[in-house]
Amino acid sequence: MAGEIQLNSTSFASESGGTITINNATLASAVDLSNHYASTSEVQGTHITGSITSGTTSLTVASGSGISNGDYVVGEGIAPGTTVSSGGGTTNLTLSANADATLSSDPVSFYTANKALSPGIVAGQLCRAWVNFDGTGTDGIRASYNVSSISEHTGSGDYTINFTTAMPDANYCFVGSGGKLTTNSTSDISVSRVNESVFNIRVETVRGSSNVKTDFECINISIFR
Repeated sequence: MAGEIQLNSTSFASESGGTITINNATLASAVDLSNHYASTSEVQGTHITGSITSGTTSLTVASGSGISNGDYVVGEGIAPGTTVSSGGGTTNLTLSANADATLSSDPVSFYTANKALSPGIVAGQLCRAWVNFDGTGTDGIRASYNVSSISEHTGSGDYTINFTTAMPDANYCFVGSGGKLTTNSTSDISVSRVNESVFNIRVETVRGSSNVKTDFECINISIFR
């Protein structure tokens, strides 16, 4: 029956007055979810220098401290989803996939793969919305997350990015960049905020050399909160 908990043996658990008491240590450990959530240090990962040759799985790191088998590996030339197959805790690691670049004392990061993430720990580290759009077209969204539409205002280089789900407040961090898609892309481009709310953010794209608002082929906006 829905909403009903059945206790088959009082040696495992008992109920009294709506309170369930776990009498079996193994069962209590399985029910205790606190051990299954990632800690702050696990979420932030282990960052260390490492070396690997393209086409191989042998990664050498400066220290094995904090690295376990099964951890996800992040670094240049290491494909997303690659994990530590063996060697956790040592400086000589074997990865689950070949690297496609040669690293020589470059940054490599390791993240736990078997813990649930607590919103209270990771919420402030997440990108709440992002969009890549064509500023020369009409609402030319190429790809996005939590962005429902782009409103273009009269004149060039003036846009409002509308969020699908509102932000908790307007105290978020905005990051923007813009440019052409061609090889002669202009480098003196600035993207600045005009105003923001929990529902959207209005931005302008300006060519720095002339200080004139300009439409650009590729505009990228990210929101962190």
